[in-house]
Amino acid sequence: MVSKDTYIAVLAGMGGFSDGFALLLGGAALLSLSQYFKLTPSVEGLIISAPFIGSVIGSLIFGRLSDLFGRRAIFLNVLLFFVLGSLVSALAYSIPLLVAGRLLVGIGIGGDIPSGASLVAELSSERSRGRLISVQSILWGLGGALAALVALPLLGLMGSESWRIILGLGAVPPLIVLLLRRSVNESWVWELKRRNSAFRLRDRGRYTLTLAFTAASLFVWTFILAIFANYTPTILVDAMKLSKSMALLIGGLQWIGFVAGGLLVFKYCDRLGRRRLIIPATVGEAVLLGLSALVVKDPIAMSIMLFILWVLGGIGYIVNSIYSAELFPTLLRGTSSGLGFSAGRLGGYLSTLIIPSLLLAIGLSNIFLITVFLISPLAMVCLIAAPSSENKSLDELEGQYY
Repeated sequence: MVSKDTYIAVLAGMGGFSDGFALLLGGAALLSLSQYFKLTPSVEGLIISAPFIGSVIGSLIFGRLSDLFGRRAIFLNVLLFFVLGSLVSALAYSIPLLVAGRLLVGIGIGGDIPSGASLVAELSSERSRGRLISVQSILWGLGGALAALVALPLLGLMGSESWRIILGLGAVPPLIVLLLRRSVNESWVWELKRRNSAFRLRDRGRYTLTLAFTAASLFVWTFILAIFANYTPTILVDAMKLSKSMALLIGGLQWIGFVAGGLLVFKYCDRLGRRRLIIPATVGEAVLLGLSALVVKDPIAMSIMLFILWVLGGIGYIVNSIYSAELFPTLLRGTSSGLGFSAGRLGGYLSTLIIPSLLLAIGLSNIFLITVFLISPLAMVCLIAAPSSENKSLDELEGQYY
């Protein structure tokens, strides 16, 4: 029998699955969209980046609302934006309508992640909290891997209109999840704090530094991962002259790497601790990004590098997502998690918006060097400041702010 907290973690994680599924579908659809609409690099960036800026909006608004009105109200309904956005994208007859649909998809996932992570954190014990929060991000990786397998035959069968079916399929996972979530109750931790706590944040300095650490970390990791989550197929087709099917398979392989990294977090984050995972992952990512700049002309070496980069990316991103859900006071958890997630998605928005033009201007090698420049300071900060929050109750973690 699956325990209730595990069941809720999976239901929360299915929002992440829907996000990963939709992101890879967007990258796959671009292979068809570019021909159908004769897209310029700047318009490609606008379409791919739209879900990220939507996520910034959704996480800021609904993260705060989940603190004011509870996790359940947001958790049950916000994925409706995701379903609507996928359908609008599939039926779009113009670029502005397509961008609007992708923006709605982003608003849905931006609202879902903070409320779902907060709910899981509050319903988990200190012995299992890290691994249960990590389920959300592991399923994100599985969603991306599955999307590659789904999109592969559609690109060949549907021709120039295949992007409509591919983007429309993004509505299926969140629609199923919306139905399954009806049985989930409100977080009793939030209810108790809301009724009984005269909340006052005394140590604002600690809160600000913790929020800055999680937000900056998620910004950097999402900036980097979003590039390859969305553009690996296009890069492999255009720059390395691989077939679309091979490019999609390699794109799916990197998501499997993310899942592998997530499974390491799932197994060890509550046993070894967050800090012992995040430091080697961040330092290793910086080193490998630098080495990747040397092999951009070799498809085999690049595929291996991408896989390892995504294993480390899975560890780094997921540990930071755990931090974002557990380190803050209950009545600010949704808001704080939303701010961290929005910072991450802002990084994804910026990278996906500018990468098509940068590829033409400076080439792939220099893009790798830019990512090294971004993540190296984060590696140094992690060495100094990455916290050890494992085996501590939420009350214990919250007490540091009073």
